[in-house]
Amino acid sequence: MSGSFRQLFVQSGSIRQTGALPAAMIQAEDPKQPMSAMYEGMEGGTAINWAVILTALGVEHKAVEAHLKPLGQSPHLSEEIHPNGTIYTQGQFQAHNCNWNVAIAQIDMGNASAAMEAVRAIEHFQPRVILFVGVAGGVKDVKIGDVVAASVVYGYECGKLIDDRTLPRPKLGEADYDLKQRAQAEARKDDWREQIRSGATSSETTSRVYVKPIAAGEKVIASRKTEVYEYLQKYYDDAIAVEMEGFGFLKATQQVQNVSAMVIRGISDLIDGKNEDSVEPEGIRQEKAARHASAFAFTLLAKLYGERVTERSQVYQTTAQIALDSSLPEGMITLNVQALMEDNRYYVHAHYGKKTFARGGQFERSLMDLHQQIEGNLAADNLLSAIDDCNARVKNSQNCLASQLLAWLHQQQNDLPDRVPCLVIDERTEFEISWELLESGNKPVGVAFQTVRQRQIEAEAIPVNPCCGGGVLVYAHEEYGGWQRYQRQQFTVFQEFLSQMQKPVAKFGLVFIDGFSVEEPLKSSPTAYIKRSKLFKDGTSIVFISGQLNLDAAIGLTHRTLLTNFLEYGAKGIVGTLRRVDRTRAKEVVDHFSDEYWRYPEWTVPEILRRLRERMWEAVEDEVSENTCTAYLATSLHVYYGNPMTRLQLTSAEGESND
Repeated sequence: MSGSFRQLFVQSGSIRQTGALPAAMIQAEDPKQPMSAMYEGMEGGTAINWAVILTALGVEHKAVEAHLKPLGQSPHLSEEIHPNGTIYTQGQFQAHNCNWNVAIAQIDMGNASAAMEAVRAIEHFQPRVILFVGVAGGVKDVKIGDVVAASVVYGYECGKLIDDRTLPRPKLGEADYDLKQRAQAEARKDDWREQIRSGATSSETTSRVYVKPIAAGEKVIASRKTEVYEYLQKYYDDAIAVEMEGFGFLKATQQVQNVSAMVIRGISDLIDGKNEDSVEPEGIRQEKAARHASAFAFTLLAKLYGERVTERSQVYQTTAQIALDSSLPEGMITLNVQALMEDNRYYVHAHYGKKTFARGGQFERSLMDLHQQIEGNLAADNLLSAIDDCNARVKNSQNCLASQLLAWLHQQQNDLPDRVPCLVIDERTEFEISWELLESGNKPVGVAFQTVRQRQIEAEAIPVNPCCGGGVLVYAHEEYGGWQRYQRQQFTVFQEFLSQMQKPVAKFGLVFIDGFSVEEPLKSSPTAYIKRSKLFKDGTSIVFISGQLNLDAAIGLTHRTLLTNFLEYGAKGIVGTLRRVDRTRAKEVVDHFSDEYWRYPEWTVPEILRRLRERMWEAVEDEVSENTCTAYLATSLHVYYGNPMTRLQLTSAEGESND
């Protein structure tokens, strides 16, 4: 079996790309601060979500723009032109507990234009929130400067003409529930007035916010004597304001999942004619109304997550050794998955450059059960079918978080056609998803991306060299041919191995543990030895655990916790398995790993593992057999935890570095 696997690996394809990560990833050596620190004192360019705000007038655009700061280190707000011509002004809104990257566009008036531009902006930015902010005419119960956050927007033009009258056929667009709830909460307070930018007067402190219906059509209504006004009073008497874009905007956004939408209007005119132009000309009223609408809109963004952001930050600390902001090295994507307090609900946050994916929800049940199927006794071809079925279910489940995330990852992958992205995964779930087996586009994640797993550990105290140099310290009962090329010290008694790990007589870049050699369950935890190991103090060694150690339940240690212990106490990284792997197959993976490193020492550890998965995936796509299936599964279940830049620099048996 071993020979057939080796032949399969050699024949499965040629090397197509160099394995070194982008030079810019040297930045990844800076330790990552915990997520709780992320919301305090954030600098420009560090945003957790995108929001889009559409306006129809220049005065509205200007009022929104006043709330933004430049992205990154730019001295001014940036501009992006859509291929279809829409110009977006971009900046960042900083709040006390969250930051938003915001894109603003001034569009043509009318419902049709609003609908088209809303869809265009959503496709382009994939925002968490999209708002239409501007001015409106007050129909009843409001005064100049009041704000209406529309609970619904009626399309009053919809109807049927019969003789000399129009019968209504009501159609409406509805604000999303989370924004409506937040609007109602903030309307009860006066805090939103603190967001009013320059030009506020003492008279504005009496302005109020209403969360009620409004109406939208294609006409400007300037008098109570018009037929349209009488029509509104007869059929839409709960609408307190009227405008021209909200209906088309909300009808369009309702067709798109995972984006929250709302229309927010400031009252600039009253249809009853009580506008007092001699006191406040129309231009002044519009400016005031636009400022107030913008102030309330940004209050919603600032408080949309309420206190949950703070609560989440206490338990949701990213451990990626990179800066989680828009200055990420090119080709680096972070993925954070957090189990929430609610049953079966999770929060997923992914970040690449200036693009973010941040959503809460549930995972497809078949995805959650996949790890149990992998550890079951299914034949390899049946297990591959189960994985295919899981991928199909995930793709077809639009409400599944994984489906949405994988589609987003595929889009980012398309932005990097000439390089392999590095996906840094920080997952806090009880079952640990086999991301490497899930499909992004037409390839498994473990093939399309260099994947790096992370754990909650303390940030590295000092910068460290990404190279792990020295010999190989081995615990195994049998010989591993690949490690014989290097200076090594091998032990067959686990206790002696642990003692040597504490006080090494030489420098070891790789610590190899054959978990299958621990035949009797370990009744003593190795944690105390790992914690005091001088080998890991300098952060210049990685650990490779083949298989999973046989741990006695009485010591309260799991395989997952063991990996965490190595990282916590100084190991540069760890290669381990997500699930149990057949002993013969696990040894073959080790042999191929050492062979690849010997031939391509410039590759990082994550890239070596990715290349192994790619070879096995290409083989199983070419021919499904017991051999190809088991080879692919065994390779895909080997993952890397630690620093994404790590390279081995082992010393050969002749005393020279393999570099």
